[in-house]
Amino acid sequence: MMLRDTSRIRTILLIALGFCTTWEAHGQFVVERSPWLDGAGITEDPVEQTWRVTDRSTNAPLNTQFSVEGINPRKPVTLNVNEDTLLKLEPYRRYSRLCVEPNYMLFADYLFADPNVAHDTVRLQPLQIGLETSLPAIEFMPGTQELYYTSVPALEALLEFIDVNPTLALAIIGCEDTDEKTRNQDRFSRDRARAVFEYLVSSGVASDRLTIEGRGSKSPAFPEPKTPEEAEFNRRISVRVTNY
Repeated sequence: MMLRDTSRIRTILLIALGFCTTWEAHGQFVVERSPWLDGAGITEDPVEQTWRVTDRSTNAPLNTQFSVEGINPRKPVTLNVNEDTLLKLEPYRRYSRLCVEPNYMLFADYLFADPNVAHDTVRLQPLQIGLETSLPAIEFMPGTQELYYTSVPALEALLEFIDVNPTLALAIIGCEDTDEKTRNQDRFSRDRARAVFEYLVSSGVASDRLTIEGRGSKSPAFPEPKTPEEAEFNRRISVRVTNY
């Protein structure tokens, strides 16, 4: 993707998304529904869960703000979290969570609303060089290096993460699944990482704060994926702290 095209594509993505939120220097979460978890066996009875956020090193509770996409179908819901916050979730739906908090590692995961799980604690890792996390919500058009519009919340979270930590530098890492038929997985994964790099640079991030890596299928999260979710997670963008 040419750099001059990236700004135009980013604008199109932002317009297409429509419901993009303004990111603040607080913990924020975006939730979405998994397309392959619908079926007759899915009950509509809500799952009640309490969420809290703590410091992974000290286990001390953190005062954060959650922005939840999906509780209200029309717009994000912002929740101030001091201790435990009770949520009513759709059972067995997939929730994509992103958390930005100054001086902590960017947090991202998928949560499935399990009726048997009443409490969920997000443990934020204090920032240090070498920390790495995956961003599964950054998605691409199948078989291409073109960012998909659903990636915008995760990309904006990554921008906020960089902005609230002014000395931060990151390696952007592309990874592929083990059974991909791409001839040159290293190059393909690097090109996907470059698309994220160009998005960030076109948004104002200094290029010398970013590097690019393509791992291909060398470091799968699931070496032998047994479900579509596991295979999808292998095709991911990760970031590693190179300076702080």
